[in-house]
Amino acid sequence: MSEFSGRIGVTSGIGKEIEHEALIPRPMVCATGIVCAAVLVVIAALGPLGTGDIEYRTSQSGVWQLEGQDVANLIVITPALLIGSIFYLFRRDGSKYFLILTPITLMYAGMSIGIGQEWGNPEYPGNIEKYSWLFLILVIGGLILLVATLSMFSKEDCPHFRPRGLRMYVAVMSIFLLLFAMMWISELFEVISTGSTSSGSYEATPTVWWVVRYFDLGITIPLGFIALFLLLKRPESSYSIVLLAFGFFVTMGTAVNSMGWIMFINDDPELQPPALLIFMALALLSYGGYLYLVKNKLPLLRTRNR
Repeated sequence: MSEFSGRIGVTSGIGKEIEHEALIPRPMVCATGIVCAAVLVVIAALGPLGTGDIEYRTSQSGVWQLEGQDVANLIVITPALLIGSIFYLFRRDGSKYFLILTPITLMYAGMSIGIGQEWGNPEYPGNIEKYSWLFLILVIGGLILLVATLSMFSKEDCPHFRPRGLRMYVAVMSIFLLLFAMMWISELFEVISTGSTSSGSYEATPTVWWVVRYFDLGITIPLGFIALFLLLKRPESSYSIVLLAFGFFVTMGTAVNSMGWIMFINDDPELQPPALLIFMALALLSYGGYLYLVKNKLPLLRTRNR
């Protein structure tokens, strides 16, 4: 079989026809993206940012953070899902660069919000269990899009990287990932030794505190280091995995910064300014890194580099 078997269109920019079909049927991928986008809009409309019909079992600080999540969902993740789904419906190769931004963030958000409620605390009444199906849709949809988007890419999609610039970027990104890890690890030891955190976040919402630390220390940060290693050593064979990881950092970084700024506006005592600075730097590096990874698919950048 030729290495070009299965291709439908020609290689190059975002407006060209798709090169590889996903392992999952195209109608199912498109429907999943559109349904997940609709669910995000519904959650934002019914949550504290909208009508308030969804009552989360969490603290006031937790509610402000969920508002920040909804803002990020509406301005970044929902458009990425809709654009990617519509592009893929019309067989546009650029669809995969939008869709791959979303899978891990959808699963992370659905699981962390669903699991991270303070179910046993009578001080936090709520009704989120009535809307649990919405968050389950995000988890399942993210899993479907994860399998689908990874299979859309080939080695030919990977652009050429300059080794020196790549090493510098990996070094800087690694430093901020280490700072992120050290921040969470120091809080972990603080809880183990004293039973609380200086900001009071652990005492207010211990369940979500543990959920976020397990997810970040067990998945988010290791995934970041794995992606940086693969980008440095095997960029062509791991291009889709690296894009998936950077897509996660772009969307989740946007959400975390949105949470932080809403906490800042509301003068939340649980806000940690050093953490916000680290998250802002990680988000900027993630956006820059993602644009660098897809530079050969951006017509304007491609024209300037000729």
